[in-house]
Amino acid sequence: MNTFVQNILQFGPLASFFGAFLLILSYQKKHEIEHTIKKGKVTEGTVIEIREHQSRGFAPVVEFKTQNGLYKHYSSSFRFSCRYFVGQKVKIYYYIYRSRREFALEDDTPGTLPESLLKWGVVLCLIGMPMLIIKVIGLF
Repeated sequence: MNTFVQNILQFGPLASFFGAFLLILSYQKKHEIEHTIKKGKVTEGTVIEIREHQSRGFAPVVEFKTQNGLYKHYSSSFRFSCRYFVGQKVKIYYYIYRSRREFALEDDTPGTLPESLLKWGVVLCLIGMPMLIIKVIGLF
């Protein structure tokens, strides 16, 4: 058998595995803010900075204190009409469990990351699954 075909078929399981991983990560990232608000604790934080992204707008940086220490949340929800200002007191949700640290403001959004991960996961699964099936069936 052609060694090129064998090498391509070996890529199939890896592509399928990585694609499935991206699909799971996409789901987790899409619901992370929702999970943090639902399961997390609430505290008051202070907006210490407004970050600017040239093409996406403005997003706040919030500093807050919990029983575990002092934290900063860099919001990834950029908007051109920023409703925050430096020094403003805001309600922030946090979920800290072992090495997992999730922070969210009430109006945070997941952004475009979950959608990008979903697309790449589907592409890798579509590429890898046929090769994985061929390898499992034993045609080559």
